[in-house]
Amino acid sequence: MASIAFPSLAKHHTLSTSHTYNYVYQAPASSSHTSILFLHGFPSSCYDWRHQISYFTDKGYGVLAPDLLGYGGTSKPAATEKYKLKSMAAEIVELLDHEGLARVHIVAHDMGCNLLSRLADYFPDRLLSGTFVDVPYSKPGEHFDLDMVNMFTKTLLGYERFGYLEFFVEDGAGDILDQHADSFFTLFYPDSPDLWVENVGPVGAMKLWLLDDRKASLACYVSDEERLMHNKILQGHYNPALNWYRTLVWNMNKEDEIQADFKQILKMPVLMVGPQPNKLEMPGFFEQMKQSVEDLIIKRVSTRGHWIQLEARDELNTMLEEFFACRDPNGKT
Repeated sequence: MASIAFPSLAKHHTLSTSHTYNYVYQAPASSSHTSILFLHGFPSSCYDWRHQISYFTDKGYGVLAPDLLGYGGTSKPAATEKYKLKSMAAEIVELLDHEGLARVHIVAHDMGCNLLSRLADYFPDRLLSGTFVDVPYSKPGEHFDLDMVNMFTKTLLGYERFGYLEFFVEDGAGDILDQHADSFFTLFYPDSPDLWVENVGPVGAMKLWLLDDRKASLACYVSDEERLMHNKILQGHYNPALNWYRTLVWNMNKEDEIQADFKQILKMPVLMVGPQPNKLEMPGFFEQMKQSVEDLIIKRVSTRGHWIQLEARDELNTMLEEFFACRDPNGKT
């Protein structure tokens, strides 16, 4: 939540949809400096970009990092249809307009990468570049069959990779997450990413972990103080955030995307940043983006976990800075 984690940079704005967004904003230091939009994933808020916000504002970049719809201090509508990617992308653009930002570099992580995908499709002229962290670009209009995906990954990897999605879309899943917040935090920010192989991917595994209130060793890149801040922002509010997964699993974005008839390959520069190969990665997962992106760079940090912006913060910041420097319109950062 911007107002809790970054009080000196926190702002809020109510859009034409009546949704109020809470966000971090720092204007660029000069007209020759560009701005970066950071889009978090689940279970996060703008707080998970803390290392990037401090780094790039110190460098003179403009930074806009919102709590996305359903998270932190931003509106949390109950209706699942409010979380469709087309409408949320339009809301982000309205927020950019409010701050007078015509074109920005966009950096996204996890479910934020789905929103970046649609921003790149619906509003390509607003992107100087797009960076996908850990999760690649998703093609528009494709049908998502969770059962088939889990069968495929079990054949390919030896276990179901996305079984947790069945739990996330269940009635009452948000309540379980709220009631076992510390158990969930240590599972999602674990010391070893291999913990997810048995306790996140397989169908039913995550729910069992939470109901047993199990806990794992906390990742070394997250302090106990940061865990408390995370829980202060998210505990009690998990259910609205899960609507992002409901729209995915229930294919609520498919009709909008088919009607839009996206045919173009992405023309803006794109950076894909992944971890080192691990037990969770499907072969060719990142390389598939070459089919949809004209100007693509794929890089890997030295760590193996999902939370690259936290665990490999310095590496990611350097990669981003070098990527932006080559693609800023003024040739200056």
